[in-house]
Amino acid sequence: MSAEVHSAAPAKRALDEDPDHDAVAAERHAAMKRQANEEEKQMVEASASKVKHVDIHPNDEELRADTSPLPKSTSTLQFSPGLHLAPMVRIGSLPTRLLSLRYGADLVWSPEIVDRAIFGCDRTVDEKSGLVAFSREGKHIFTTHPVERQRVIFQLGSASPQWAYQAISFVTANDDVAGVDLNCGCPKPFSTIGGMGAGLLSTPDLLCDVLRAMRRAAPAHVSVSCKIRLLPTKEATQALVRQIIRTGTIDALTVHCRTKDMRPRQPALPHRLQEVIDVVQEETAGELPLILNGDAWDAPEARRLMKQTGVQAVMMARGPEGNASSFRSDGGVLSVASVVAPQWVRLALSLDNQPGNTKYCLNSMAFKATSSVSPNAKPLQPPPGLPRDTKQKMVEIRQGLAKSKTVEDLARALGVDPDEQKKIPIDEVLREVREAIERSSSSKEGNDSGTEMSEKPAA
Repeated sequence: MSAEVHSAAPAKRALDEDPDHDAVAAERHAAMKRQANEEEKQMVEASASKVKHVDIHPNDEELRADTSPLPKSTSTLQFSPGLHLAPMVRIGSLPTRLLSLRYGADLVWSPEIVDRAIFGCDRTVDEKSGLVAFSREGKHIFTTHPVERQRVIFQLGSASPQWAYQAISFVTANDDVAGVDLNCGCPKPFSTIGGMGAGLLSTPDLLCDVLRAMRRAAPAHVSVSCKIRLLPTKEATQALVRQIIRTGTIDALTVHCRTKDMRPRQPALPHRLQEVIDVVQEETAGELPLILNGDAWDAPEARRLMKQTGVQAVMMARGPEGNASSFRSDGGVLSVASVVAPQWVRLALSLDNQPGNTKYCLNSMAFKATSSVSPNAKPLQPPPGLPRDTKQKMVEIRQGLAKSKTVEDLARALGVDPDEQKKIPIDEVLREVREAIERSSSSKEGNDSGTEMSEKPAA
């Protein structure tokens, strides 16, 4: 879900924090996320109360009673091989997705958007920037841009076939996204409200009914997929995967290699992916694209997981949350302070990213000596001729971000002149994103789509 967080929580990182005191930073970041999650939960509950008595057709009973053949997918979206950006609450907003594409991501998922949050939205297109915004009550719920049209997957949170049908019909009506995905794996309370997210793992019949509704709602050329977690046992996992595949609805399946009760700090279980691979082989002769998620910190680690498991597609989350250049195929991340964060805020300025979300995303980045959240990362070596990122520089940036009230303030804290940035034509702002997508489209053999990006620090 991409509802913006306008609280002061991101400012709670200590102003004099040593960027390498990871335990302190992690606890403060966790507190920031807990507060943001609670606000997300309140927003979902408020949205639900507004649509409780809305008469939506077709309703659940009508959809379940529809025995006509499901529309066949004609999507040509290539899920595998690929390195993809995972759906991440708040983090996966438009600037993150575009920067991920710039550095080599093949496909990018939106944050989970709950069906009820999208109801009542107005869809607008900014004539100057091309920004497509689904907004309600002055807040962007979901934004996209034509530059990512062939690469963006809209992730839905739903436990109601009728609401899923309505939401997907609305989102796909103007051909704004390449695919739609059902969240069946998020264990957090704002997602599991009413049986959504990981709650669907316990109600497989409902999960499959929602997928059928999504396939009926989406145009044939728009892909339908879902993202699940492992169940506690091999038998339960295989039964769920088999039931999902037999709906005939999905173009791809993502498996987060953790169970619902596992937390991110616990190592993922990629060895258990074989349970799913076996079912995919039995049911589809191995033709259904299977995407692995879990502990892929950067492109080299993703390749290691591919070799270990035999799958050809991996989805990354925490790596690009900390640094979008984690997608660079040579594995050499760029400086967050000098390169990536300024690039992110430039996109935010040009594409009307809202202040709360901008501040949250910037404060989630790896402002540290490694410019990475990987536990194996080493201090970053700067490009020739550029100074090393010092602890003092990190402290000063964090102080500036903490004091910032607007996107313009955040830009200045990162050395970006907001007035000059706004003068740059949108085509030039998005040029390197477009070029990266074109390079990726022209070569599917794994040619590097990120290493030729500009590495200039903020002016």
